[in-house]
This record gives sequence, C-alpha cells and structure tokens, in this order.
Amino acid sequence: MPVSLRYRLALGCYALWLVATVLLAAHELGLIPLLPGVEPGVVTGATVFFALGVVQLLRRGWRFLVGEEAS
Repeated sequence: MPVSLRYRLALGCYALWLVATVLLAAHELGLIPLLPGVEPGVVTGATVFFALGVVQLLRRGWRFLVGEEAS
C-alpha cells in the first residue's frame, strides 16, 4: 500500500520531536549536555501539536453543530 508524502513527512516530524523530547529529558536528568536546538524544537513541536488538536476539535464541533456526522 503506497503511503503519501504528507503522511511520511508528518511521521518524520513526529519522530524528530520524540528524539528531541528524549534528549531534553536526558539533559534535565543531568545525563547529557543540552544540544543546540533541542529546547526550541520541543517547544515548537508541542505548539504545533496543540494547534492541530484545537483545529481538529473545532472541525468536529462544527460538524456536530451543523448536523453532519462527526468522524
């Protein structure tokens, strides 16, 4: 089954965010020094995930209000 470029890009960004999150946690525990770009990457990723969640909730809520089936 072919996978779309959009899906692969989203999955890659998510994987990078997970790696950055683990690196930040390891820094907070004192295991490694803070690498450049890790903290802004984690904050940016969390902001993007939050914004996508808000948009998804608004779309589902709108569909519910106008009577379409929320999927």
